[in-house]
Amino acid sequence: MNCKLLLYAVLLLLLSGPSGAAEMDGPATTVERFHGKLLSVMQRAEELGYRGRYGELEPYVNGCFDIPFITNVVLGRYRDQLSEAQKAEFTGLFGRSSSATYASRFDGYGGEEFVEISRELLKRGRVLIKTELRRPDGDPVALDYLLHEKQGKWYIISVSADGVNDLSLKRAEYAAVIKEKGFNGLVKEILFKIAEMETDTE
Repeated sequence: MNCKLLLYAVLLLLLSGPSGAAEMDGPATTVERFHGKLLSVMQRAEELGYRGRYGELEPYVNGCFDIPFITNVVLGRYRDQLSEAQKAEFTGLFGRSSSATYASRFDGYGGEEFVEISRELLKRGRVLIKTELRRPDGDPVALDYLLHEKQGKWYIISVSADGVNDLSLKRAEYAAVIKEKGFNGLVKEILFKIAEMETDTE
């Protein structure tokens, strides 16, 4: 066994013990923090209304997700075609869209709970936290969070719901819109969807 393989084997062994679990407390805490806010908003959904849910979730979306990193990924090769002002505009818009999506979807509470299933160390120091949203009257929804560390903090960079990855979906969707309508067309489409979510939940 070469040195690199030996080092990796030792690292996996350490992660399987108590000290390894402690190493991944950071990313798990980020997911727990976000889930805690989601539950709080769900439990007060009617009282808060859409705008109240959005207002409470927005700082958590921006604080728990690495929005600048995610936008770079979803823009793909088109990112290099944008000015710095356009990149900044899109980053802010993507954050708004993400907050609006959570505010519109998590609009009620029926005894649901989030349960952590496992933690896994991946390449490049990333961590995969597997969880479930368990519902009294339905099958659980598998929610897998991919996180990375940035400037000493752990951020979510991707979410998969029942095996469907949000990052892959957005990248394909946005690429198709930019190709057909350009960057301004993409901005208009996202703004339209945000407005639509606001209308549907009022």
